[in-house]
Amino acid sequence: MSKSRNANGLAKKIVRQTSLKQSTASRLAKQAHVYLGSSVVDSSDPHQRRLEAYIAHVLADGFKDRQLNGALLGVRAAEPEGQSVKLTLESDMADEVLRHLLPRFDHFYGGVRGVAGLRIRGSERELKLHDAASSAHVTVTRADGGHIHLPSARDGEVLLWKRVPGGLSHDERQEAEGWTDSRGIEDLRVRDLLLSRILRCPGLVNSTAEPHGFANCYTHHAGDLVIEWCCGDTVEALCAGLLAHGFADDVPRANAVELISRRSAHLGDRTVILNRHESCLYGPNAEDVAASIRMDYES
Repeated sequence: MSKSRNANGLAKKIVRQTSLKQSTASRLAKQAHVYLGSSVVDSSDPHQRRLEAYIAHVLADGFKDRQLNGALLGVRAAEPEGQSVKLTLESDMADEVLRHLLPRFDHFYGGVRGVAGLRIRGSERELKLHDAASSAHVTVTRADGGHIHLPSARDGEVLLWKRVPGGLSHDERQEAEGWTDSRGIEDLRVRDLLLSRILRCPGLVNSTAEPHGFANCYTHHAGDLVIEWCCGDTVEALCAGLLAHGFADDVPRANAVELISRRSAHLGDRTVILNRHESCLYGPNAEDVAASIRMDYES
């Protein structure tokens, strides 16, 4: 099938799934590098989707702009395994992925960091990160097949995944309740669905970090995830690629995507916020920044 026919097919899909006009949908589709590819494979288990969303949320806020080799959340590939998903981690980031995810009480912070209730099983080469309160879990391995090292406690930290291996601590329970609380979040189902899809679509979202090896991601609250970048795909091209792979499937049509400008978009009523700067922020210094990030990981 020709590129023009593929673009026309994608434009029709965008019109069906969103409230964008035909002219806007056609403009997006012409910028896409991918067309009607495989749709995202979701879990039908709401507990599984909620855990995956929680993981994506914590990793986004943890890594911010400290990625290596273009792995936005430290993930290189994702493969569905029944209701769960197997994540192949960027090898040099794998240990930090675990440090960000496994819950710990930080006395300096005054609360729990990580994914409340997350516990571990398995070997050093293939770890199962499971929810202490449900059957939800994800499997993680390093891209190079090497060992993933469990984090040790830093000053002021209590490793809750070690201290309370069979259940949730009191502080974790409160933190977990905050993640499932709908106050201030328009639709928890949409949040969990879209953030779970962010975790399951590394090949698409990593395009934001590919040009420099890093981008920037963060969160405002328990209801959103922001991705910012400066070079590579436009916001419209990324939106089109996500929509081509079914990112907005089962999201209310009116809230599927809002183009704020050519450089900013909201997906799922501000669940996922995409921002691209108009010009490069780093220029010839990008390689030095990437080298500095790598040195931080090696120290």
